[in-house]
Amino acid sequence: MRATLIDAQGVRTSLSGSDLADRLPAQGFFWLDLANASADEFAVLASVLHLDDTLSSWLPRFGRSAHLESSPQYLRISAWADAGAQGIVEGHILYSPNWLITAFDGDALGTEAAYQRFRELCDRIAADPGYALLIVLNELLTGFYPRLERADELLDRLEDQIFLDPVSEQLLSLADLRRELSSLHRLLVPLRDRVENVVTSIGGFPGISANVWPAFQTYSERLADLVELIDDYRQRTADAMEAHVANRANQQSEQINRLTVVSWVFLPISFLTGYFGMNFDWAVNHLLSTRDAFLLLGIGLPLASLLLTLLLFKSLGWLGAWRRKRKHAKRNRPDWVRRTRHHQHHRPGGAPTPTGQPANRP
Repeated sequence: MRATLIDAQGVRTSLSGSDLADRLPAQGFFWLDLANASADEFAVLASVLHLDDTLSSWLPRFGRSAHLESSPQYLRISAWADAGAQGIVEGHILYSPNWLITAFDGDALGTEAAYQRFRELCDRIAADPGYALLIVLNELLTGFYPRLERADELLDRLEDQIFLDPVSEQLLSLADLRRELSSLHRLLVPLRDRVENVVTSIGGFPGISANVWPAFQTYSERLADLVELIDDYRQRTADAMEAHVANRANQQSEQINRLTVVSWVFLPISFLTGYFGMNFDWAVNHLLSTRDAFLLLGIGLPLASLLLTLLLFKSLGWLGAWRRKRKHAKRNRPDWVRRTRHHQHHRPGGAPTPTGQPANRP
């Protein structure tokens, strides 16, 4: 288990399961962050904080859908956090005006930034503990943007490759990315719906003051923007997959066209070979019996037919067509790629993008 305690003065202390019960402050607001805690350690924590059976059984029960519920004493939220190579981890957040408990089934990356914010705003938290909850929620949300940045960079690279040289490995990478984004969407949409329902219908929580409530509304908007951004990346990934399939079909069509052109080159030569290959006495003994006839008909006539065929191809614009297409693809990106990238990095209303988060976090 990893346990981190931050007291009202912003002092950070690492705890173990054996001294968890003895090290919790008796007075003043504190934040206890747990990762990979066992059932026995959760039981000790529930005993020290005098949690009822509902809360003590909910804290260690991971693997469930999004949850947001309030009572006169507590507010509990099931949320998710980015864990880097581990993927996405579930977190249970239990808040009261006296303390904040966060429990994750892995190492959440956003908690480090939340520790720093907690220390910076410890005076404000001491006056209004609800800010501590908003700090954790917002930093967990912000932790997803590096993952989306990596998705954006991967899509940029794959889109360039797809229009130059589509191969099957690109389609596999796009399928993995779509699966990752779909999983993230499936986790965050229920949380967004529950938070929006609370903001629009309830209008407040016990223990959350009127000063903190606007920041909670901002968190709801940020969560909705994040889900919308994930949807945009999912659509962009689907468009890239469709473009890959279309370009592979075009590539196969071009290969067939090349074979057709090659067959056109050899078609008149095959005709001449077949015609003069017929063993008529007149042709063998008279027409083809001299060296001049061999040079003219056997060598000159096939070369002339090849030259005429190439001149025909040039007049039709077939010579160098594939090279011109490749140069054109390098100079001009497809319209749908420019349109989706513009949409990602120029979102209306100051909505967050992968490379910039709004400044109005608590």
